[in-house]
Amino acid sequence: MYAKDETGQVRSAIGGGGEFARGAGGNQEIPEAARWFEALASYAPAPAFIRDGQGRYLWVNAAYAHLYGMEPQSVVGRTVEEIDAPDDAAMFRALDREVLSSRRPVRHTLVFRHPDGTPRQVTGHRFVLDLGRGPRVGGIYTDVTDQARALEDKAAAAEELHALWERSGLAIVTLDLRGRIQRVSGGVAELLGGDRASLEGSRALGHLRGDPRAVRNAWADLVAGKACRRTCSVVCGTASGGSKVLRADLAVVRRRGTPDRVSAVLTPRSLEFGAPVQVSPVQLRVLSLVAAGRSNGAIATDLGLSRQALDYHLRRLRVALDADSRPALVARAYTLGIFDSRVWPPRAAVPPYQG
Repeated sequence: MYAKDETGQVRSAIGGGGEFARGAGGNQEIPEAARWFEALASYAPAPAFIRDGQGRYLWVNAAYAHLYGMEPQSVVGRTVEEIDAPDDAAMFRALDREVLSSRRPVRHTLVFRHPDGTPRQVTGHRFVLDLGRGPRVGGIYTDVTDQARALEDKAAAAEELHALWERSGLAIVTLDLRGRIQRVSGGVAELLGGDRASLEGSRALGHLRGDPRAVRNAWADLVAGKACRRTCSVVCGTASGGSKVLRADLAVVRRRGTPDRVSAVLTPRSLEFGAPVQVSPVQLRVLSLVAAGRSNGAIATDLGLSRQALDYHLRRLRVALDADSRPALVARAYTLGIFDSRVWPPRAAVPPYQG
């Protein structure tokens, strides 16, 4: 799109203001080479313009006009001050003067406001065009608004993730699909003791105690793509040689639609203890009914036990849990992570000891 005078004649994009490109026949139409250029540049996705020394647009392409929500013919012939906000126009004119004065091209990034108030960001070159009829300012840019916003969103997401990993205190573990620990948060070191170096690179199963079937089944569903999230309870060894019952919330991380790794958030369900508490399936059932408030007579009837058999199991439970009363048995069971604190009636958090 070229500027035209009041009679409709084409004004040269690189000639003097108000002058016309002249040939043997007087005023001429756009030269063939210029038509080729305009056909190419008009449809180029990069915004481009040509202005004179007074800031008046002599030519713009569709991409440039689109920055302002306008058509090219609505921009050509108008000045920067008529198109842009005052502060932006002053900045653009200052850049024009700098280029015209130095006669050297400038690469820069511009941030300005769209007429509807939304911020835009472009990066590109501003340069001098001078074919003997006076210098003009040309510019060609790439609209990087969406890219800049994406980078800002990425940086914000990275900061949120860093805060979650390093400042929240959450115990987070990332594992590859073979079950090897890739990365742990600071919260894991606090939860299990030791340092990250002793955990990262090791196999997760090497840190588990007791029956691993529950976590194996959850893992198999995740890595096979059958589930995106699983929750289970595990008994995990600590750096001091003890154990803790943990709730493990496992989530699969996908790349290009297929499982790539697994992230786990670990939540403590017990205090640290030494040797695993040895509770048989019958004793666990007795303990569950005690926690539910059932009397000894009702427990014996429900389980089909004699009173002597029930007394035997209760004695074994008091020794195993180091508790000398029914309330102490229940409190110790929750403290040691034997019961799942999220459900009622009482239910085991981990499989009972088989012995």
